[in-house]
Amino acid sequence: MQCQIDLFAQTAVSDTDRSVLRDHLESFGWQTRKQVCQALGWSERKVRDVAEVMGADVIRGQSGFKLTAQINRHDPADLARALQAADASESQAKKMLDYSLSVRRRLHAILG
Repeated sequence: MQCQIDLFAQTAVSDTDRSVLRDHLESFGWQTRKQVCQALGWSERKVRDVAEVMGADVIRGQSGFKLTAQINRHDPADLARALQAADASESQAKKMLDYSLSVRRRLHAILG
């Protein structure tokens, strides 16, 4: 029997979950995580998991969530929010890569 909660367990994301989030965002545009949680009755974890599985179909950032296909190329604020999300993801990826390489160097030094 497992007594410890698995914090890294993957939540299954169904086609229905993706459709529900897609339909919601199509109807409401930019939505914060809190707004999506309240509207759909989902946990924050589920919203993140579903949006992540949807990949580049959903912009995910500090401004919230929006379908990429609905980004208005003529709206500077819309473009800025989307680009900020892309920049944040790239920055996070660089930090994670730097960390990974540092850990590998330390392990190599320890293991020889």
